[in-house]
Amino acid sequence: MEHYQSSQIRTLSYIENEDHPVFGTLVEQILHLLNSKLIFSDILIHQNSPLMLRQPKGLVAVTDSPITREELQEFFEVVEPNWAERIQDRAFDRAVDLHTARIRANCFSFQGRKRLGCVIRRFPKEPMPLAKLGLAEHEQNFAKLTSGLVLIIGDTCQGKSTTIASMLDEINKHRSGHIITIEDPVETLIPQRQCVITQREVGSDGDVESFYQGALDALRERPDVIVIGEIRDAQTAQEALALAEAGPLVLASLHARSTELGLQKMLRLLGNTEAQAQALGHALRGVLCQALLPAVKGERYYLATECLTNNPQVTEMIANGKVSNLRIWMEDQPGEGCHTMNTSLHALLAEGKIAVQDARNATTDRIGFVEP
Repeated sequence: MEHYQSSQIRTLSYIENEDHPVFGTLVEQILHLLNSKLIFSDILIHQNSPLMLRQPKGLVAVTDSPITREELQEFFEVVEPNWAERIQDRAFDRAVDLHTARIRANCFSFQGRKRLGCVIRRFPKEPMPLAKLGLAEHEQNFAKLTSGLVLIIGDTCQGKSTTIASMLDEINKHRSGHIITIEDPVETLIPQRQCVITQREVGSDGDVESFYQGALDALRERPDVIVIGEIRDAQTAQEALALAEAGPLVLASLHARSTELGLQKMLRLLGNTEAQAQALGHALRGVLCQALLPAVKGERYYLATECLTNNPQVTEMIANGKVSNLRIWMEDQPGEGCHTMNTSLHALLAEGKIAVQDARNATTDRIGFVEP
């Protein structure tokens, strides 16, 4: 058994913990945390260790009580009845509604299958209002588009899915149409308002086998808006571009560190040909790059962004393969729906909301980042 007492990870105080039900089932403990006022993004569970929370300033243990194998097995039964078979091959993801909360659970074994573990990400019950995310007006305007391609980029766990869900609900509130999402797994459930919502899950036992297959299907389903949860490969990138050229608005997520790196990755996946660069330049409507930073006191996260809004000059730069010139353009054209990550970070620093070191870690242009 692991001796968790030797861990240097801080344990929540009794007051912070709000009478956490130590003797409840694991599901009851998880539900308590999900409905508590504690600020965290993930719950980390290792067999023979206490429940852990990922908070803005790092990990914290919920209690000193370790979670047993039996408790984890009972929880896995709730998440996936065939968990024992699934976990033989690899970790598996499941999106699950737990009464008052919706979660994604990634379940796995480790240490030669001797121990079980799980990481839980909670989703909002409903999309957050777009105006409350911390996006500038020109960034919120992406939700007013009716055609073309918008790329939402950033590292993992930087709020990209939250932003996309909020944009969809904004569209949902203000115009009629058919919204199709292709997700792995389906995260925030979008309520039906003025739009019909089709949320398709990727996976061997989901609605569609891959993002590419879902994108291929989408055009035959008369969409007005299509979301591609992640562009991972050349086929999906090519289909995302083809969909954007065909008429609908396409919102797609891409893992990349900056606007230039995101567009370079997209061009590489498309084949780095002159024709594909021209097609991307004309179909692209904008790029939104995101980073979540902990508040100085660690009580919440703040959103910092970098934004590129397309216009004839941007189209020409992308079409000619001069993506590296875009940073200078974003710096020099703040009134054209563009700004750099450094502009956003400096604004948060000036208000005393974030620490300099966290801003330094988040910048997409270290050379251009000037400490206050």
